[in-house]
Amino acid sequence: MAEFKQLIITQKGQALMAKMIAGTGNVQFTKINVSDATYTDAQLPTLTALTGVKQTTSISRVIRTNSVAIQVEGAVTNTALTTGYYMRTIGLYALDPQEGEILYAVTIASVAGYMPPYNGLTVSGAFFKLVTTVSNSNNVTLNVDPGAVATIGDIQELNNKIADLQAYVGYTETDIVGIEADFAARTVKRIAGAVNRTAGAMFNDIQAFGGRRRCIVNNAGKVLAYYGEAGYTETGALLQAITISTTTYPVGEKVQVMVEQPKFYYKVVPLKLDKVVGGKGFHLRKARYYVSDTKRDGFKLHPAFISNNVKKNFIYMSAFEASLFDVSAGINLGNDEQIADFTPTTGDMLSSVANVRPMSGQVQDLTRAKTRILAQNRGTGWQQAYGATVAATQLLFAVEYASFNSQSAIGFGVSKTDDGVNNMAELTGGTSTLGNASGAITNANGFNVVSYRGEENFWMNIWSWVDGLNIYAYGEHSLYVADNGFADNISAAPYKDAGITIAKASGYISAFGYNEEFDWLFFPSETTGNSSVPVGDYLYQNNTASSWLVALLGGSWTHSSYGGAFCWLVSNSSTSRIRSVGGRLVYVPSEVA
Repeated sequence: MAEFKQLIITQKGQALMAKMIAGTGNVQFTKINVSDATYTDAQLPTLTALTGVKQTTSISRVIRTNSVAIQVEGAVTNTALTTGYYMRTIGLYALDPQEGEILYAVTIASVAGYMPPYNGLTVSGAFFKLVTTVSNSNNVTLNVDPGAVATIGDIQELNNKIADLQAYVGYTETDIVGIEADFAARTVKRIAGAVNRTAGAMFNDIQAFGGRRRCIVNNAGKVLAYYGEAGYTETGALLQAITISTTTYPVGEKVQVMVEQPKFYYKVVPLKLDKVVGGKGFHLRKARYYVSDTKRDGFKLHPAFISNNVKKNFIYMSAFEASLFDVSAGINLGNDEQIADFTPTTGDMLSSVANVRPMSGQVQDLTRAKTRILAQNRGTGWQQAYGATVAATQLLFAVEYASFNSQSAIGFGVSKTDDGVNNMAELTGGTSTLGNASGAITNANGFNVVSYRGEENFWMNIWSWVDGLNIYAYGEHSLYVADNGFADNISAAPYKDAGITIAKASGYISAFGYNEEFDWLFFPSETTGNSSVPVGDYLYQNNTASSWLVALLGGSWTHSSYGGAFCWLVSNSSTSRIRSVGGRLVYVPSEVA
């Protein structure tokens, strides 16, 4: 694939820009030439024409990107080529009112791309998207040759418009499943391929759902066994050696119980929006949510599978709430002993194993930042759960169950009377017998333990810190989101403004905030619902705080009908540590999709 450097405006092009500034000229771009000639960077400003021109194309599209820049598009194919060549230089031409056609700008390849001759069977082509400065884009004449080749951009734009229309009318493909949620009318119905399906086995043929499965993963990120296979264990260490290919993993090898989540694509179609008064974004009143295993026009890869702009085929979420692995003793602590060593790299580690009490900040300083350290101490790719990863589970649950009320759809979750002193979370592993299935189990203590396709207690039992979500309170209640480089109390890169205002009143969720770039988020913008509909979960907030705030998800043993898969608490500062708050592990592989 060819790679080109920055577009350089020639001296002739600069002279035309000067005429524009003086008000004596406009710019009309005429053509794009492709050459196999080699030039140096120093030669480009003085060029007046290209030698070795192999192909010429008319301008297919001109777009004003801002007040001083435009984007010029064109495309070439090899259908008329009898001899191949290397694309080394591209020239953009324009009309000067006094001098006629001039070479306006040039770019040279850092990696030349080969355009093969036409063999009568396979058509090859190249799409050019040239962005250049024009001083004042209002002085650009947007004339396009109607006979020019349609560019990939033209085709993609048309396909997106068709996809958007189809999304509004409705998909008929059986492998696209979706729901239509009318939050105002407080109803949810199945659409597309989800019609006539019920939650559970009928969704197993779609990998986004049926491909979710518990597995054991070592610190290096290697899956050693899946639920039901020989050697699978939820104890935190292999009980028998496992050989994969030529490598044998010995008894005692440390492993975490995780849920393998295959990548999927999604689409959100807003059907009714109300602008947030005095804030950012919209209240999403009615929308369609779609999930597909494969890339479709208008669908996006879910951000849970994109980390620092790198796409992933799988991610791994913890099957159980986090407990503590004591590095010095070499064991998983079973009863939330408050002795964590938070030293980066060499200190203790976050774990996901069965039959232990989830760790908390009862006495120890288990802030979100220090939970992050414990997760990262496990090795490269290990993090605590963050915004995009929990949103993936939220979306899949909602589509599969045609509901946002996880407590009514699957189970209430662990709920008990608080003693006001201790971490009262139930031991992990209550749903071990469910394996990869969803459901609720009454444990030995008589409490309701829930699981959504392998993720136990995604709601209730104990709150979980969620990373990558920073809330700027100060009466503004803005949300900043990141998928890497996690840090507290910042809005700077890699964090981005989600473009929504979180609801400024605590209450049951009645609408989610909407901004197109962050349409995958499920953060409430309004709280006038009840414990059943349209979502059934509660938002706890403190928007007037004079501080940054952090995010907690799910509820704990004390939260009764307030908790659930969409229950958020955004009222604590980053220095908070609480006996009812823990965390969850995530592993994001380094492999590229």
